Amino acid sequence: MDRIVLKIMPENDGRTVEGILRVEYFMSRSLLRKIKREGSVFLNEKAVFLRDRVKAGDNLAVSMDFDEKSHILPDHTPIEVVYEDNCLLAVNKPAGVIVHPVMCENTNTLANSVMGHWIEKGKTNPVFRPVFRIDRDTSGLVLIAGSRMAHAGLDRQLRNRAMKRTYIAVVHGQVHSDEGVIDMPVARKEGSMVERAVSDDGARAVTHYRVLKRLQKIDNASVLELLLETGRTHQIRVHMSHIGHPLLGDSLYGGSRDIISRQALHSYRIAFTHPETGDEMELKCDLPEDMKELTRLF
Repeated sequence: MDRIVLKIMPENDGRTVEGILRVEYFMSRSLLRKIKREGSVFLNEKAVFLRDRVKAGDNLAVSMDFDEKSHILPDHTPIEVVYEDNCLLAVNKPAGVIVHPVMCENTNTLANSVMGHWIEKGKTNPVFRPVFRIDRDTSGLVLIAGSRMAHAGLDRQLRNRAMKRTYIAVVHGQVHSDEGVIDMPVARKEGSMVERAVSDDGARAVTHYRVLKRLQKIDNASVLELLLETGRTHQIRVHMSHIGHPLLGDSLYGGSRDIISRQALHSYRIAFTHPETGDEMELKCDLPEDMKELTRLF
Protein backbone atom coordinates (compact mmCIF):
# COMPACT_ATOMS: atom_id res chain seq x y z
CA MET A 1 0.00 0.00 0.00
CA ASP A 2 1.20 3.52 -0.82
CA ARG A 3 0.85 5.39 2.44
CA ILE A 4 2.39 8.54 3.92
CA VAL A 5 2.49 8.86 7.72
CA LEU A 6 3.95 11.92 9.41
CA LYS A 7 3.82 13.92 12.62
CA ILE A 8 2.93 17.59 12.21
CA MET A 9 5.79 19.87 13.25
CA PRO A 10 5.20 23.29 14.92
CA GLU A 11 6.11 25.17 11.73
CA ASN A 12 3.17 23.49 9.95
CA ASP A 13 0.60 24.34 12.62
CA GLY A 14 -2.57 25.74 11.02
CA ARG A 15 -1.81 24.64 7.46
CA THR A 16 -4.23 22.57 5.40
CA VAL A 17 -3.57 18.92 4.65
CA GLU A 18 -3.44 19.83 0.94
CA GLY A 19 -0.90 22.57 1.61
CA ILE A 20 1.40 20.18 3.46
CA LEU A 21 1.20 17.55 0.71
CA ARG A 22 1.77 20.12 -2.01
CA VAL A 23 4.74 21.87 -0.36
CA GLU A 24 6.38 19.06 1.61
CA TYR A 25 5.83 16.23 -0.87
CA PHE A 26 5.57 18.24 -4.13
CA MET A 27 2.34 16.45 -5.02
CA SER A 28 0.82 17.48 -8.32
CA ARG A 29 -2.71 18.76 -8.71
CA SER A 30 -3.65 15.61 -10.60
CA LEU A 31 -2.41 13.37 -7.77
CA LEU A 32 -4.21 15.48 -5.17
CA ARG A 33 -7.42 15.20 -7.20
CA LYS A 34 -6.92 11.43 -7.30
CA ILE A 35 -6.47 11.32 -3.52
CA LYS A 36 -9.71 13.29 -3.14
CA ARG A 37 -11.59 10.82 -5.33
CA GLU A 38 -10.04 7.49 -4.49
CA GLY A 39 -7.69 7.84 -1.53
CA SER A 40 -8.24 8.44 2.15
CA VAL A 41 -6.85 10.96 4.64
CA PHE A 42 -6.74 10.46 8.40
CA LEU A 43 -5.82 12.93 11.12
CA ASN A 44 -5.28 11.28 14.50
CA GLU A 45 -7.02 8.20 13.03
CA LYS A 46 -10.15 10.19 12.06
CA ALA A 47 -11.10 10.71 8.40
CA VAL A 48 -10.67 14.33 7.26
CA PHE A 49 -10.70 16.34 4.02
CA LEU A 50 -7.71 17.88 2.26
CA ARG A 51 -9.03 21.35 3.12
CA ASP A 52 -9.00 20.62 6.88
CA ARG A 53 -6.31 22.24 8.98
CA VAL A 54 -3.79 20.50 11.19
CA LYS A 55 -2.21 21.29 14.54
CA ALA A 56 1.31 20.73 15.79
CA GLY A 57 1.59 17.21 17.18
CA ASP A 58 -1.17 15.76 14.99
CA ASN A 59 -0.54 12.47 13.21
CA LEU A 60 -1.40 12.61 9.52
CA ALA A 61 -1.84 9.50 7.37
CA VAL A 62 -2.61 9.59 3.64
CA SER A 63 -3.47 6.44 1.71
CA MET A 64 -2.83 6.36 -2.04
CA ASP A 65 -3.94 2.77 -2.54
CA PHE A 66 -5.74 3.21 -5.84
CA ASP A 67 -5.36 1.51 -9.19
CA GLU A 68 -2.97 2.95 -11.74
CA LYS A 69 -2.36 1.33 -15.11
CA SER A 70 0.79 1.61 -17.17
CA HIS A 71 0.73 1.74 -20.96
CA ILE A 72 4.43 0.90 -21.29
CA LEU A 73 4.94 -2.43 -23.06
CA PRO A 74 7.33 -4.76 -21.20
CA ASP A 75 10.22 -6.41 -22.98
CA HIS A 76 12.83 -8.86 -21.77
CA THR A 77 16.02 -6.99 -22.58
CA PRO A 78 18.32 -7.63 -19.58
CA ILE A 79 19.12 -4.68 -17.34
CA GLU A 80 22.13 -4.21 -15.09
CA VAL A 81 20.76 -3.81 -11.58
CA VAL A 82 22.99 -1.79 -9.25
CA TYR A 83 20.55 -1.88 -6.29
CA GLU A 84 17.02 -3.13 -5.77
CA ASP A 85 14.49 -3.50 -2.96
CA ASN A 86 10.70 -3.19 -2.74
CA CYS A 87 10.97 0.59 -2.62
CA LEU A 88 13.43 1.51 -5.36
CA LEU A 89 15.54 0.27 -8.24
CA ALA A 90 18.86 1.65 -9.50
CA VAL A 91 20.12 0.52 -12.89
CA ASN A 92 23.15 1.13 -15.07
CA LYS A 93 21.74 2.48 -18.34
CA PRO A 94 23.93 1.89 -21.39
CA ALA A 95 24.57 4.70 -23.83
CA GLY A 96 22.24 4.68 -26.83
CA VAL A 97 19.09 3.85 -24.84
CA ILE A 98 16.43 6.43 -23.93
CA VAL A 99 14.92 6.32 -20.46
CA HIS A 100 11.22 6.72 -21.27
CA PRO A 101 9.16 5.96 -24.41
CA VAL A 102 8.31 8.84 -26.72
CA MET A 103 5.74 9.06 -29.49
CA CYS A 104 8.12 7.92 -32.23
CA GLU A 105 9.98 5.38 -30.06
CA ASN A 106 7.84 3.41 -27.64
CA THR A 107 9.92 0.20 -27.48
CA ASN A 108 13.53 -0.70 -26.67
CA THR A 109 13.69 1.93 -23.93
CA LEU A 110 14.89 1.54 -20.35
CA ALA A 111 11.26 1.76 -19.20
CA ASN A 112 10.26 -1.24 -21.36
CA SER A 113 13.12 -3.31 -19.95
CA VAL A 114 12.38 -2.33 -16.32
CA MET A 115 8.71 -3.26 -16.76
CA GLY A 116 9.74 -6.66 -18.11
CA HIS A 117 12.17 -7.12 -15.20
CA TRP A 118 9.47 -6.35 -12.64
CA ILE A 119 6.90 -8.61 -14.28
CA GLU A 120 9.42 -11.47 -14.33
CA LYS A 121 9.92 -10.91 -10.59
CA GLY A 122 6.17 -11.14 -10.00
CA LYS A 123 5.45 -7.48 -9.29
CA THR A 124 1.74 -6.75 -9.71
CA ASN A 125 0.66 -3.78 -11.87
CA PRO A 126 4.09 -2.12 -11.98
CA VAL A 127 4.38 1.55 -12.94
CA PHE A 128 7.62 3.09 -14.22
CA ARG A 129 8.49 6.12 -12.05
CA PRO A 130 11.98 7.49 -12.80
CA VAL A 131 13.22 9.98 -10.22
CA PHE A 132 15.31 11.70 -12.90
CA ARG A 133 16.33 11.02 -16.49
CA ILE A 134 19.62 11.10 -18.34
CA ASP A 135 20.17 11.65 -22.06
CA ARG A 136 20.12 8.83 -24.60
CA ASP A 137 23.89 8.91 -25.10
CA THR A 138 24.75 9.41 -21.43
CA SER A 139 25.50 6.18 -19.59
CA GLY A 140 25.18 5.25 -15.94
CA LEU A 141 22.94 5.36 -12.91
CA VAL A 142 19.20 5.96 -13.18
CA LEU A 143 17.04 5.80 -10.04
CA ILE A 144 13.49 4.47 -10.29
CA ALA A 145 10.88 4.54 -7.52
CA GLY A 146 8.83 1.44 -6.83
CA SER A 147 5.78 3.27 -5.47
CA ARG A 148 4.08 6.67 -5.35
CA MET A 149 5.26 7.22 -1.79
CA ALA A 150 8.86 6.38 -2.65
CA HIS A 151 8.73 8.66 -5.69
CA ALA A 152 7.30 11.53 -3.62
CA GLY A 153 10.07 11.16 -1.04
CA LEU A 154 12.88 10.89 -3.59
CA ASP A 155 11.50 13.74 -5.69
CA ARG A 156 11.39 15.91 -2.58
CA GLN A 157 15.08 15.21 -1.96
CA LEU A 158 15.88 16.03 -5.57
CA ARG A 159 14.02 19.34 -5.44
CA ASN A 160 15.48 20.25 -2.04
CA ARG A 161 18.97 19.43 -3.38
CA ALA A 162 19.44 16.79 -0.70
CA MET A 163 20.08 14.16 -3.37
CA LYS A 164 23.63 14.38 -4.71
CA ARG A 165 24.29 13.30 -8.32
CA THR A 166 27.86 13.01 -9.53
CA TYR A 167 29.01 12.50 -13.12
CA ILE A 168 32.32 11.73 -14.80
CA ALA A 169 33.06 13.51 -18.09
CA VAL A 170 35.96 13.83 -20.50
CA VAL A 171 36.18 17.30 -22.04
CA HIS A 172 38.29 18.96 -24.72
CA GLY A 173 41.25 21.01 -23.57
CA GLN A 174 43.15 21.48 -20.34
CA VAL A 175 40.83 22.79 -17.61
CA HIS A 176 43.27 24.97 -15.70
CA SER A 177 41.41 25.44 -12.40
CA ASP A 178 41.51 22.30 -10.27
CA GLU A 179 37.92 22.93 -9.23
CA GLY A 180 35.19 25.48 -9.76
CA VAL A 181 31.50 26.33 -9.93
CA ILE A 182 29.57 27.24 -13.08
CA ASP A 183 26.46 29.25 -12.16
CA MET A 184 24.82 30.18 -15.47
CA PRO A 185 21.12 30.00 -16.42
CA VAL A 186 20.10 27.55 -19.15
CA ALA A 187 17.20 27.84 -21.60
CA ARG A 188 16.05 26.26 -24.85
CA LYS A 189 18.03 27.71 -27.75
CA GLU A 190 15.93 29.92 -29.98
CA GLY A 191 14.85 28.07 -33.10
CA SER A 192 15.70 24.60 -31.77
CA MET A 193 13.52 21.94 -30.18
CA VAL A 194 16.52 20.07 -28.79
CA GLU A 195 19.49 22.34 -28.16
CA ARG A 196 19.92 24.39 -25.00
CA ALA A 197 22.13 27.42 -24.34
CA VAL A 198 23.25 29.73 -21.55
CA SER A 199 20.71 32.55 -21.49
CA ASP A 200 19.75 35.33 -19.10
CA ASP A 201 16.13 34.27 -19.63
CA GLY A 202 16.81 30.69 -18.55
CA ALA A 203 16.39 28.80 -15.29
CA ARG A 204 19.23 28.91 -12.79
CA ALA A 205 21.71 26.09 -13.37
CA VAL A 206 24.68 25.29 -11.10
CA THR A 207 27.40 22.74 -11.82
CA HIS A 208 30.37 22.04 -9.52
CA TYR A 209 33.43 20.49 -11.13
CA ARG A 210 36.76 19.01 -10.05
CA VAL A 211 39.61 17.96 -12.32
CA LEU A 212 40.54 14.31 -11.82
CA LYS A 213 43.21 14.10 -14.49
CA ARG A 214 44.62 16.05 -17.41
CA LEU A 215 45.22 13.86 -20.45
CA GLN A 216 48.05 15.07 -22.67
CA LYS A 217 47.93 12.17 -25.12
CA ILE A 218 44.19 12.07 -25.77
CA ASP A 219 43.27 15.17 -27.74
CA ASN A 220 44.63 17.40 -24.96
CA ALA A 221 41.64 16.53 -22.77
CA SER A 222 40.63 16.66 -19.09
CA VAL A 223 38.73 14.16 -16.94
CA LEU A 224 36.24 15.86 -14.64
CA GLU A 225 34.02 14.92 -11.73
CA LEU A 226 30.85 17.03 -11.87
CA LEU A 227 28.28 17.49 -9.12
CA LEU A 228 24.86 18.78 -10.13
CA GLU A 229 23.31 21.33 -7.80
CA THR A 230 20.43 21.71 -10.27
CA GLY A 231 19.29 19.38 -13.01
CA ARG A 232 18.44 21.28 -16.20
CA THR A 233 18.22 19.52 -19.54
CA HIS A 234 21.74 19.11 -21.02
CA GLN A 235 23.11 21.17 -18.11
CA ILE A 236 26.62 19.69 -17.96
CA ARG A 237 26.95 19.63 -21.75
CA VAL A 238 25.84 23.26 -22.10
CA HIS A 239 27.96 24.56 -19.22
CA MET A 240 31.16 22.86 -20.34
CA SER A 241 30.68 23.96 -23.94
CA HIS A 242 30.01 27.54 -22.83
CA ILE A 243 33.32 27.79 -20.94
CA GLY A 244 35.23 26.40 -23.93
CA HIS A 245 35.50 22.73 -22.90
CA PRO A 246 32.82 20.73 -24.75
CA LEU A 247 32.55 17.03 -24.00
CA LEU A 248 34.40 14.65 -26.29
CA GLY A 249 31.88 13.10 -28.69
CA ASP A 250 29.23 15.76 -28.07
CA SER A 251 28.77 17.05 -31.63
CA LEU A 252 25.62 18.99 -30.67
CA TYR A 253 27.67 21.30 -28.44
CA GLY A 254 30.96 21.46 -30.33
CA GLY A 255 32.68 18.22 -29.33
CA SER A 256 34.57 15.99 -31.74
CA ARG A 257 33.55 12.39 -32.48
CA ASP A 258 36.98 11.39 -33.73
CA ILE A 259 37.75 9.40 -30.57
CA ILE A 260 34.36 8.47 -29.08
CA SER A 261 31.02 8.31 -30.91
CA ARG A 262 28.85 9.72 -28.11
CA GLN A 263 29.23 12.36 -25.42
CA ALA A 264 31.77 11.18 -22.85
CA LEU A 265 29.43 11.55 -19.87
CA HIS A 266 28.58 8.97 -17.22
CA SER A 267 26.19 9.12 -14.26
CA TYR A 268 28.63 7.79 -11.68
CA ARG A 269 27.31 8.23 -8.15
CA ILE A 270 24.04 9.01 -6.34
CA ALA A 271 23.78 9.80 -2.62
CA PHE A 272 20.35 10.10 -0.95
CA THR A 273 18.26 9.05 2.02
CA HIS A 274 16.23 5.88 1.59
CA PRO A 275 12.60 7.05 1.50
CA GLU A 276 11.34 4.15 3.61
CA THR A 277 14.13 3.16 6.04
CA GLY A 278 15.83 6.54 6.42
CA ASP A 279 19.23 4.94 5.76
CA GLU A 280 21.88 7.02 4.01
CA MET A 281 22.51 5.48 0.59
CA GLU A 282 25.45 5.87 -1.79
CA LEU A 283 25.33 4.00 -5.10
CA LYS A 284 28.17 3.92 -7.62
CA CYS A 285 28.43 2.67 -11.17
CA ASP A 286 31.75 1.96 -12.87
CA LEU A 287 32.65 3.58 -16.17
CA PRO A 288 31.73 1.75 -19.39
CA GLU A 289 34.49 0.45 -21.62
CA ASP A 290 34.47 3.35 -24.08
CA MET A 291 35.13 5.87 -21.30
CA LYS A 292 37.60 3.61 -19.50
CA GLU A 293 39.59 3.58 -22.69
CA LEU A 294 39.61 7.39 -22.67
CA THR A 295 40.46 7.99 -19.04
CA ARG A 296 42.60 5.01 -18.01
CA LEU A 297 41.68 5.95 -14.45
CA PHE A 298 39.56 3.02 -13.36
